[in-house]
Amino acid sequence: MKDKLIEMFQLQEDLNRRINENWREIRSHEDFARATWIECAELVDSLPWKWWKKQEADLNNVKIEIIDIWHFIMSYILLDYPDIGEAIESEEIQYFLKALKEDFHNINIDGQYINHYLGETDYYKKLIFLTERVAEGFLKQNIKEGIFFFGLLVKNTLSFDELYLLYIGKNILNHIRQEKGYNEGQYKKIFDGIEDNYYLFQIVKNVNSRENLEKEIRKTFDILNT
Repeated sequence: MKDKLIEMFQLQEDLNRRINENWREIRSHEDFARATWIECAELVDSLPWKWWKKQEADLNNVKIEIIDIWHFIMSYILLDYPDIGEAIESEEIQYFLKALKEDFHNINIDGQYINHYLGETDYYKKLIFLTERVAEGFLKQNIKEGIFFFGLLVKNTLSFDELYLLYIGKNILNHIRQEKGYNEGQYKKIFDGIEDNYYLFQIVKNVNSRENLEKEIRKTFDILNT
């Protein structure tokens, strides 16, 4: 797990530098906090929360939104810990790892929230509750609490290995987007009426290994972009 964390943090650093070499000077904690809670809103919108209309859960998109949130959480941490070795040993990441094991010992978290989480039996309501707590943590600058609930959200939706593979895949897609002019507004995300994230999810699901992932993703998007 440690090696995978190191790789993900290094890839996030590389992506941030690709977008802007001086990203540490021009981006702030507020930027990444805002990006996090906005992605949380998009995640909730993939779940059936609208009581006035029929809505099906899109759990595949929930996983994609979790990966997007993870991008911004890592970037937030990297602002405080430019050294990746220190980043993965940070208290923030220790909270994340504790949450993956549902370890509630020696953490500074509102007990009422923990009790609500443990008592919620409706799966979709539980995911919405956890996502709202992530957003709340970043809005209130209670970052460790936000990251802890992000860890619980991950635990309830996908394995760490799936988080890793989807992150690697999305990182590759983000590089492709930059190569195709995303920053300049030249890249199109929709192919034949379907967003690029959907194609990405299917590739990761079918390949299911780190070794062949980039080749398959690039091959697919080369075809889509022709």
